Amino acid sequence: MISDRYADSTLAYQGYGHGYDLEFLRSLLDFATGGLWPDLTLYLDVDASTGLNRRKCGGGEWNRLDDYALAFHCRVREGYLQLAKQQPQRWVTVDGSRSIADVQGELRRIVMERLKKK
Repeated sequence: MISDRYADSTLAYQGYGHGYDLEFLRSLLDFATGGLWPDLTLYLDVDASTGLNRRKCGGGEWNRLDDYALAFHCRVREGYLQLAKQQPQRWVTVDGSRSIADVQGELRRIVMERLKKK
């Protein structure tokens, strides 16, 4: 299965962004997902202001989370980076500030390498 966001997003946004208890959230997510966690999580990292600017200019639908202050988005980004640091066997952080072609090529390489190991 491939998913765009999953339980880690809840930890990043609700836990790190809003400050809710991470252990409680993890317990809740374990229950809600039946303990299902990804084998591989790809995190495309850009600083929060760049990410928000891309969101504004990208033509996608602006949502209520997009309206939060920059500080919130900085906490969410730091949360993702902490999650990646806590489980480096599962997470791969990719520099999302590069060109689309470069990021796409790196993602393809990472996924293909991981599939060869399975």
